[in-house]
Amino acid sequence: MHIVHTEADGGKGGQPLRIINESLGMIQRGHQVTVLCPDTAPLHQLAKDAGLTVVTMPLKRKNLGNLFTLRRWLRENRDSIDVINSHNSADTWLVALANLTLSRPVPLVRTRHASGVPRNNWTTRWLFRKACAHIVSTGEALRYQMVALGVPLENTTSVPSGVDTTRFHPGDKYDARSRCDLSQDDFWLGVVSHLRPNKGHSVLLKALAEIDNPAIKLAIIGEGPHREALEHEVIQLNLLPRVVMAGHQSSPERWFPAFDVAISPSHDMEGLPQGVLQSLASAVATIATDAGGTADAVINGETGLLIGQRDVGALRDAIITLYNDPAQRRQLAQQGYEYLNTHFTRECMLTAMEKVFLDAAQRSSSR
Repeated sequence: MHIVHTEADGGKGGQPLRIINESLGMIQRGHQVTVLCPDTAPLHQLAKDAGLTVVTMPLKRKNLGNLFTLRRWLRENRDSIDVINSHNSADTWLVALANLTLSRPVPLVRTRHASGVPRNNWTTRWLFRKACAHIVSTGEALRYQMVALGVPLENTTSVPSGVDTTRFHPGDKYDARSRCDLSQDDFWLGVVSHLRPNKGHSVLLKALAEIDNPAIKLAIIGEGPHREALEHEVIQLNLLPRVVMAGHQSSPERWFPAFDVAISPSHDMEGLPQGVLQSLASAVATIATDAGGTADAVINGETGLLIGQRDVGALRDAIITLYNDPAQRRQLAQQGYEYLNTHFTRECMLTAMEKVFLDAAQRSSSR
C-alpha cells in the first residue's frame, strides 16, 4: 500500500511521534509512506530527520487556497495512493472536501489522538459518518465518543500508540541513575511528557509538597510552554532541593529505569499517554490518572494505580502507598510489563493499523 499521512499541526507531543513510529514500521513491512504537513508543524522536521518522505503542504487552515493546493496534489498522485490517514480537524476537512471533487475519492481514515469531544452538528456528523471510511482512536473511551455522533461502533477501532520494546525495556536502576545524574539512594518519581497545563505537572508538584519526606524526589523530563510557570511553582512550594527539571531528552528510554515510580498526572484532553506505555514497558511501577484512554493500560491494583484527575490528595496518597510498599511496587511493575507486552507493543499497533488501512482500501476499490 501507499499510505499518506496528513497533519495540520500536532504540536511536539505524542502525536507526531506516533505518526513517525507507525510510518517507519509500515515501511519495514513493505509499504510506502508519504507525510503531508506544513513546514511550520514540528512533524515536518521530525519526519525528515527520521528519513520519511515529506511533502510540504499548507493544511493548517481551512480555506480555498489550501483546498486547491491539496486537491491538485491528490489528483496528480491519485493512481498511486491507497489510503489517507488524517490526524487533525483542519487536514481532515481539507481531504474530505477535496475528495468531493475527485472522480475517485481516496479512502480517508481519521485518527483521533485526544479526548476533546467534537461538536455535535450536522457538518461534523457528515464528516465522521460519511466522509471518513473509518475512525481510529488511541483509546476505548475516545472511540465511544463517536457513538454520540451517530458513527456505528463497527466503523471505529481503538489502536493505542504501540511501544517499541527494543527501545523501552527494563534496565538496572543504579546504572540508569548514574547516566542521568540522579542521586542513588533517594526515592525517585518521574514524569516524562510535554510541558503543557493539561499534563498535570502542577497537581503533581502540589502532591509532592504535601509529602514531608526529603528523600522523595521528582524528575520532570520534557520541554514546553508551561516550563517557566512550573519553575515558579517549584520555588513557591519550596521544592527546589527535591525537583530536577531535565528538559527535553532525546533518549527518554534511559530515564525510565532510574525511577522508582513513574507518574502520569494528566487531565482533560488525552488519548493514551505514551509516557504511561513507556513506563510499563520499562517495568516501572506506574501511577496515572483516568484521563482519556489511560484506563485501557493502567488497571487499578493490577498494572498500576489509577486515580482521579486533578486530585492532589489521591496522588499524594498513591505515592506514599508505593513508597511504603516495595513488594507492591515490584508486583505492579511486573504485571504492567506483562500486560504491555501482550496488548500495547509497536507490533500490535502496526498489525491493527495495517488491517484498518487494507479494509478501507479494499472497500473503496470494490465500489
